Amino acid sequence: MSQATATDEFRNSFQVHSADGTPLRLWVGGDGPPIVLVHGSFTDHRAWAVPATELNRHFTTFAMDRRGFGGSGDAAEYSIERDFDDVSAVVKAASVRSGQSVVLWGHSYGANCAMGGASISRDVHRLVLYEPSLGLRYPVGAIEEAEAALAAGDWEKAVVRMLLDILDMSQEEIDALRSSARWPQILAGADTAPRECRVEEAWEYVPGQFVGIDASTLLLSGGESPASVKEATDRAADAIPNARIHLLEGHGHFTHRADPAMVVSIIREFSSS
Repeated sequence: MSQATATDEFRNSFQVHSADGTPLRLWVGGDGPPIVLVHGSFTDHRAWAVPATELNRHFTTFAMDRRGFGGSGDAAEYSIERDFDDVSAVVKAASVRSGQSVVLWGHSYGANCAMGGASISRDVHRLVLYEPSLGLRYPVGAIEEAEAALAAGDWEKAVVRMLLDILDMSQEEIDALRSSARWPQILAGADTAPRECRVEEAWEYVPGQFVGIDASTLLLSGGESPASVKEATDRAADAIPNARIHLLEGHGHFTHRADPAMVVSIIREFSSS
């Protein structure tokens, strides 16, 4: 776990507990109406460091560490429904602290968690989902190979395999990521990736699954993202009442880091509409 210390983007942090008692660390920055941020796979709240610089000018940001990441705890058994409960608990805490309902923004696997959390929370007035991944399918044996690499202690091999199969990243892109400051964060979260991939592969949408979402919902989809990721986003949109998709032309899965001002402007307009 990371230490609960302030950073340039997040001035302080506090802890809440999920329905099963798991402690969850929540990082706070900025000033304005509340927005709760739910990160994706391999990382923790620091995945939001770049967009938080822009967000903090307009919102009070509450960036959670999901269970198994950063300053949050975990449990022996995992199910995505526990992540749903976690998000709901975090939303409640942010709403109580701010005295108002929140904008909830999840990215990738975190968008799955945000979608489920919003379905059981009454404290979300706008929901933003950037390429949720439920229903993704992986090459035969890919998850097993990653699990074997983790069991052998080769976390880097496991991460590279997952990045190749999850996001269709090129070896050149992976090499650039390996040389970046984010690589240690990614390696630290490697052990949680196979369980999340298994949830994605096993997921089946059923009628009425997310009818509990009463927040206005915007899905972001990268025009340059892999077709399988776009299809997963489309399926999520179909499952949520009155959801709409905003296509980010010329962009992929990480536009909130590549062009944070553009993405934040979309969210600001949506949250005030």
